[in-house]
Amino acid sequence: MIKRYSLILLVLAGFSASLKAQQTDFEVWLKAGIKYKLNERWSFDLEEQIRFDDDANALKNYHTELGIKFELNKLFDLLLATRYITRNDNRGSRQGFEDHFRYQLGLGAKHDIDRFELKHRLLYQHRNEVGLSEAEGDVARRYFRWRSGLTYKIKDWKYDPQFSVEYFQGLNRSEADIDNSVRFTIGTERKYKKVGEFGIFYRYESTVGTPINEITHILSFKYTYTIN
Repeated sequence: MIKRYSLILLVLAGFSASLKAQQTDFEVWLKAGIKYKLNERWSFDLEEQIRFDDDANALKNYHTELGIKFELNKLFDLLLATRYITRNDNRGSRQGFEDHFRYQLGLGAKHDIDRFELKHRLLYQHRNEVGLSEAEGDVARRYFRWRSGLTYKIKDWKYDPQFSVEYFQGLNRSEADIDNSVRFTIGTERKYKKVGEFGIFYRYESTVGTPINEITHILSFKYTYTIN
């Protein structure tokens, strides 16, 4: 009997500790963009996005992004993106709106296997605060990001399911106080002629190897209009 109660208390203690060892949040992302295909090899994307956190009750940030894609061949693409971010810093001693600039440079790959369309992306990412020098405390946040995803093309069906997993590897973790993380995404998109493409996605993001596991649930809505 004593052993049974001891085992129950041990399980309850472990469950309680696991609850204390994680923090969760819910975010909503709203994104709208225009895609311009100059020719078969060059395409440009202009995107506006706004994000809400603290269980979708507070403005997290909003940004403008310009992306460029150059098709090297049928398999590989060269990717470049710049983003100007206005971030609502509501934590810590220094709070308020901050402007950040981020750029990404990388390589994309795509190929088909029967009804599956597979896409991979490797990016180098660099972000720092605008108008703040290193002497004033600005530290660039640098990452490698690797994402692999697949789309299953269902015959006579407009809402093909998509799934991807992305890993964020911080390159200056101790210097910039950043964590490694992983993001899982599931969703779908549908194109409407002369209207554009609409998408809805659920994302699950979690830090990796941290004492307190920070988990974020994200509901994302997307609209893209393509100009050929």
